[in-house]
Amino acid sequence: MIKNVVFDIDGTLIDTERAYMEALLDVLNQQHGWDHTYEQVVTIYGIPGYDGLIQLGFPEKDVAGLLDEWHQTFNDYKHLVQIFPGIINTLKTLQEYPVEIGVVTSKNEYDMTNDFKARGLETYFTNIVTADDTEKHKPNPEPLLKMIERSQIPAEETLYIGDTAYDMQCAHRAGAKFALASWGAHDHGQFQEMDYFLSRPAEIIDLVR
Repeated sequence: MIKNVVFDIDGTLIDTERAYMEALLDVLNQQHGWDHTYEQVVTIYGIPGYDGLIQLGFPEKDVAGLLDEWHQTFNDYKHLVQIFPGIINTLKTLQEYPVEIGVVTSKNEYDMTNDFKARGLETYFTNIVTADDTEKHKPNPEPLLKMIERSQIPAEETLYIGDTAYDMQCAHRAGAKFALASWGAHDHGQFQEMDYFLSRPAEIIDLVR
């Protein structure tokens, strides 16, 4: 039985992909004169920004500065961010069931303020684990294990809903089930080990009934 329903944010609760990727392309191509494509940068969507820039091949000494520029430029694109259709109704309905509702995200507190708290989403959640709460990050299980510790609900009764392979690996390494939020995922065959496929948010209710 599922008693702990835990969500990722980007690509799961809110559609931030275009805003973050367009902001990054602005920094890399317009401000620095490089020639990156959307297809290249979208591969790091959903993982911590620092780790993502390293993955794209930038020297560690340059990453902090690029990250600051990315955050600043994001403000020019945040109008593109929106909550996925059906999410609010699903969160409201989940509150009628004997489950806890949580968030485990790669966002830090700065990012949380910009596009999560600003939309009033935090009111729906009992427990929130951000990148600032753990030393290790997805796909390491530490963030979800921190959630399990806070909620005091065991891993086998925890469902993690996300849109990336990092989310799935984090869930399974923590001993929890994983449900793919297909509405925000780029599925290239990397989700063969998912436990549940969700075509729309309302299907989460079916899993907790």
